[in-house]
Amino acid sequence: EEQVFQPAFPKFSRLHGFAAHIIESLIAEHVSGDELDYFSGNDSGDVWVDRALKYHGIPCDGFREYLQENGVLTGDVNEDHLYEYHQDLAVTGELGTLVEHLCEEVFYVLFANRKVLSCFNELMARGLRLHFEDIAPGQLGEHLKAPGVLKRVGIPAWVKHAVFYRDRGMCSLCQRDLSGTLSTQPDSQYDHTIPLAEGGLNDVTNIQLLCQTCNGVKSSSFVPVSSIYESWY
Repeated sequence: EEQVFQPAFPKFSRLHGFAAHIIESLIAEHVSGDELDYFSGNDSGDVWVDRALKYHGIPCDGFREYLQENGVLTGDVNEDHLYEYHQDLAVTGELGTLVEHLCEEVFYVLFANRKVLSCFNELMARGLRLHFEDIAPGQLGEHLKAPGVLKRVGIPAWVKHAVFYRDRGMCSLCQRDLSGTLSTQPDSQYDHTIPLAEGGLNDVTNIQLLCQTCNGVKSSSFVPVSSIYESWY
């Protein structure tokens, strides 16, 4: 059980990891006959992964060069060649770099939406509760305090900064202005959206900014996140 969980507050967050899983699955779906039909029917065409690498500024010779180096004629190309090309990109690192770029884009878009993050962390918590389904209801919180499992830890400064600026220095529940107090905010005001006792994780996506009053009222219970956002203009 000690190996089930990542270290607290990894910078490659659980949302990054989830996005990477989905992105890698979508990339694999492009290893198909339809992709090759487009490639073979257009002398200047390229495969999706080459277009994506080019868009993200990741240097790569491309699929056509790969085929030439391996003595494969365009008319003889099949899905195995495209699969092997993807594997080659994975070994040389270009594919991993592309996935990292795409994960950062996904995180940038979704981190601003507390409702999405709450739903995501509830999904993670349900998976955790399922893992410990033999634990009696109401006792999960105590079990997760055991050494090597989940425990409350100090929230890193980079997490506080990210959450403070995402929530624009305002309490997520009552919208009280907390600006100007970044360096003096106690840990208790950076709250786990999904409580640790309910399977919530020590992850930047599971932290919200609350004023002392709202944090005291919420305590260790789950309160739906606010969908009220301050207008940019």
